[in-house]
Amino acid sequence: MIHGIFWDCDGTIMDTETSYGLAWKEHLKSFGLDISEKETRQWVGVDDRLVHSFYAKIVDLENFEKTMDSLGKIIEGTLNERLLFQDAKDVLLEASDRGWVSACVSASPYELLKNKLIKANILDYFSFVIGGNLVERNKPYPDIYNKAIAELQTTRNIVIEDSPPGIAAGKASGTYVVAVDRGIFSEAELSKADIIVNNLTVEVIENAFNKYMFSISEFGE
Repeated sequence: MIHGIFWDCDGTIMDTETSYGLAWKEHLKSFGLDISEKETRQWVGVDDRLVHSFYAKIVDLENFEKTMDSLGKIIEGTLNERLLFQDAKDVLLEASDRGWVSACVSASPYELLKNKLIKANILDYFSFVIGGNLVERNKPYPDIYNKAIAELQTTRNIVIEDSPPGIAAGKASGTYVVAVDRGIFSEAELSKADIIVNNLTVEVIENAFNKYMFSISEFGE
């Protein structure tokens, strides 16, 4: 039986939700649109194509690819190992030692995601990496998790997320979802996850694997 952990990146592994929102704020300001930090919060975990489409109707943005390049350059200077959440790093390393397979499954475009993982020195811990631009329907749809699970062919799976769109995607894929509360969303907003924790530990992951298998046997799936 192959254990698979399917990790979201921004806000789950790395403390990049705020910097990502501020990058959008800075980029839009160069086009004459000044948005509040509060406004950037609504886009946490959302497909960048949707964010781009929304603001492209307000200002004359460049195409999606060029916009992502610009955001990447803004964010790049802030990326390093210090942005890693220590609890996520500890579990990621322990998972590798135990032979559990990890995939990074992010709504962010693949190249930007890969660059973040390289800068944080954790790319090698993932057997598979996929960005939201590589599926037709991004989170909150299950496509991105379905594709990752199919690629790794794991049989005992959990998803780790921090945002409502990611939780919805994980649940729609039929996978047990652990939500880690990073203080961005309320408990009510995270409530569709199977469990909400304030800190990731190996014990949390082991329990999640066991509960996933119990749910499979209980419903005969």
